[in-house]
Amino acid sequence: MEMRNSGINIGCMLALCVGSVLGQSTTWSHSPAATNGPSHWGGVTPSYETCGTAAPGSSTVVAVGMAQTPVDIATANAVLAILPDISFHYNTSPFEVENTGHVVEVVYDAGSSIHLGRSVTDVYQLVQFHFHAPSEHTIDGKQFDAEVHLVHKNVLGQLAVVGVLLSKSSSAPSGIFDDILTTAPMGMGTGTRDGDSLNASSLLPEDPGYFTYAGSLTTPPCSEGVRWFVMQSPVSVSPYVIQQLHLITSQFPGYNGYVNNNRPVSPLNGRVILNTF
Repeated sequence: MEMRNSGINIGCMLALCVGSVLGQSTTWSHSPAATNGPSHWGGVTPSYETCGTAAPGSSTVVAVGMAQTPVDIATANAVLAILPDISFHYNTSPFEVENTGHVVEVVYDAGSSIHLGRSVTDVYQLVQFHFHAPSEHTIDGKQFDAEVHLVHKNVLGQLAVVGVLLSKSSSAPSGIFDDILTTAPMGMGTGTRDGDSLNASSLLPEDPGYFTYAGSLTTPPCSEGVRWFVMQSPVSVSPYVIQQLHLITSQFPGYNGYVNNNRPVSPLNGRVILNTF
């Protein structure tokens, strides 16, 4: 999951982080072979220390952030719990797709939200959604073809992210996913479909079941305190969608042709994953 920079870690959780602002050079990448790849994010700048990775000039991984995302969801260890359904209240938004240099992202108009309870702080406004290919979360060790992160924040600035796993299928009908990837520019910038709009409800599986746990951003600065909700059922998308995600990723600045933009899974470190019935 990626967000934008406002100067401090919690602020970075509300907007795209350093290196993702349009027109700004990258300071990190997803390539495991790069000196600024995931195993070195903690050494890129001091503000990325929470990523729990190597200090500058060191190959030693240090455990700083202990509640990091993504994780492998072992279904046998997930705790069954009586949890409320996520109540989605999504309106339409203009069809504008950004290539940030790290993800393909759709910034969403204000007014759409999810409700996770009865308190005012349980209402989270949809800010944006973006894609990672292959998936960042795994289930019982299985990695999916891609994953979309719907990023929300409440009145306190706290984040809740809904993760939807994507599986390619030759029988998947063409739809919103294909339209988004057709509109996404190959280089950093914004693509539009004049007069068109989209509704994020079209990204969701029919099954409301989910896994939930406490985690973090999946890109620098890896800030923690994020509520994660990973939908249990994957959504089928066309092979074209997955192909385009990898093709666009290969053109990100500093990726040097590397085609993936997923962070490797992190240990749970004692965290519990809850599972809806």
